[in-house]
Amino acid sequence: MAELPESVDRDILEGRTILAVKAIREAQGCPLREAVDLYHQRYGELHPEPVSAQEALQPRVLRFEQDGSLVVLEGLQDGQ
Repeated sequence: MAELPESVDRDILEGRTILAVKAIREAQGCPLREAVDLYHQRYGELHPEPVSAQEALQPRVLRFEQDGSLVVLEGLQDGQ
């Protein structure tokens, strides 16, 4: 990522999105759309998704069996 002022990280961490995007635009001299893309990229670097959250994105199927028990099938792909 291009070098950004330290204020951008502070603004991102403190939830000041508009100020962060404004600072990115000023520092990079780029259009709004590009500044927003850079904001999202930097936000992702400062707030990495925990491994458990990544795993939670896998599809799950809940099924009740004849005996009343609940079965959870995880990570199924279409057609399985």
